[in-house]
Order: sequence, then structure tokens, then C-alpha cells
Amino acid sequence: MEANLSEANWDLFRLFFAVANCGSVNAAARELNMSQPTLSRRLKELERYVGAPLFFRVPSGVTLTQEGEELKRAAGGVVDTFGSFHRDLRLRVGPRSAAIKISATEGLTKHWLLPRVHRLYELHPNIRLHINSTVEQQNLANSDLDFVIRMGHPGENELIGRKVTAVGFGIYASEAYLSRRGQPKTVGDLKGHDVIGSSGDFSGFRGERAGSMPLLTNFLNAAESSRTLRLMPIANHYSAACEGLGLAFLAAPFALAEGLVPVLPQESLAMDVWLLRRRESDLRKLTRQVRRYLENEFAASKTWFASGGTARRQLKRKF
Repeated sequence: MEANLSEANWDLFRLFFAVANCGSVNAAARELNMSQPTLSRRLKELERYVGAPLFFRVPSGVTLTQEGEELKRAAGGVVDTFGSFHRDLRLRVGPRSAAIKISATEGLTKHWLLPRVHRLYELHPNIRLHINSTVEQQNLANSDLDFVIRMGHPGENELIGRKVTAVGFGIYASEAYLSRRGQPKTVGDLKGHDVIGSSGDFSGFRGERAGSMPLLTNFLNAAESSRTLRLMPIANHYSAACEGLGLAFLAAPFALAEGLVPVLPQESLAMDVWLLRRRESDLRKLTRQVRRYLENEFAASKTWFASGGTARRQLKRKF
């Protein structure tokens, strides 16, 4: 038979050594979790490749022929080396396969993702979570991240994923600030109020059509003619608003969770939220399982994202 060694299926040698060590095809089949007829058929493939019988039957099972003994001696070192390689590979690859690396904004991490970590630990006790909490849109294609939870246009076409929800945005302030400065009744009343943030802070809305965001447009116009506090990262806008330093344009569920009060509650807009990943990440079983969990949790949270849901109740007050 004309064939190179590389053309032989290495798995056949693994099966050969299992039978040689067990001394029985039936016992080896049970150890390998395969049927006896299938194992016998695979052994015959190897015998045809070698061009000689490797086993003969005895009352107790099977024993090696002379050719079988020669094969066991010749290939034994290779099998041991290959076994060491597999063990070393599992040790090296295992920790990364148990790690899930996620990038999300600070607000989303604090108010939505972290409350779900306990459940992830229950479902996957050996999981290692790495969460990169930043407003910067992380480049998944050029990093080792598994997921990016992104607000706004998904951007990079080489990534795959889906729009999982939409988050409501509005103008918020602290009760103390509104008690001191009064509650705006219309968008025209925004002028003259202290404003937290500037136009450069809202580049994430770049995928929206110009003119389709009158609330944000009026908010930014007010910032041009008012006392303005500019600070980064944007997560600090929530803290500044809580300190009573002015009006802030914020995600509704996160602002309500911080105890802030909606200004012009009849005015709002929504931004899409995307769960993105590389196609190759699906090769990891744990990554597939976590993706399904996150998708289900986003689906169950749509009302909360849109309006703040069951976040802290806002009492009606007169200012």
C-alpha cells in the first residue's frame, strides 16, 4: 500500500494503544466510549495501512502479533510525547477558555452588568470575568475581548452581533438643584441653567440622522449660552448632577438609579444597544453560553432600559 505516515489517521494509533493496553477490544471500547464493532472496524483500517495483522484472538481477549509488538515499541515514544503535548495544551489554553472579557460603559457596568455577575457565577462556577468599564468604544477586532456592549452605531463591519435593546436618554438633575434653580417647563427654559457636558461628549450618537434629536440639540444649545462644567469620563456626569452642579443629559435607567429627577420628562430619545463579538469567539463553549445568557437578560430588561423600569421611584414634587 503506497501511503506516507502523515496520511494515516493519528486517531487509529490512539485506538491501537487502548486495545493493546487493555488486552481486550470490548474493554477498550468501553473505556473509549464507543461500540465494539466500530472499534474493530477502525483497527482493521490500521492493519490495512500497516499491511500486517496487529492482534490475534486468545480466550482472554486479544494479544499482539509480532508486528503489533514492533508497532507498540516504535510508536510508544510518539504517543507519550503527544499525550504530554495535549496535557500541556490544556494547561495553557484552559485559563483563557475559562475567561470572559467584556467591555461596557461605566453606567451599564454599574447598574446592569454587575447585578448579573452572581448569576453567572452560579451558572459557571469556574468562570473568570474580566470587565473593562469605559466610555471609550473598545476595538474588539484588535483586542482579546470576547464581547463589547456598545451604545449607538455598531461600527466595525467585521464584527457580528445583534441589537439587544434600546436605552432611553433624557435630561436629569438633583432635587437640590431644581429646588434652588427651578424646574424647566419647556426646552426654551433650558437656557440660563447650569449644564454638565459639551457636544464632544455625545459623539456616540453619530449614527443618528441630523436633526432627529431635538432634545439633545436644545440641551447643547443651552450649554453654549450657560455656565458649563466639562469633565471626563462621562460617568462623572452622574456624580456631578448628584452634587447639584447642573443639568445633565443621561441614560434614563442609570440616572433614576442614582436618585436623579427627570427634567422635561415628556422629552426623550433612545439609543440602540448592541452586543458584539468576533465570529471566532463562538468556538469557545463558555463564550457561547455567556452570549445566550446576556441576550436573554437584555430581552428581559427592555422596559427597564427604555424608561428606568423599577429603578428608584421618583416622587412628584413641586419646585
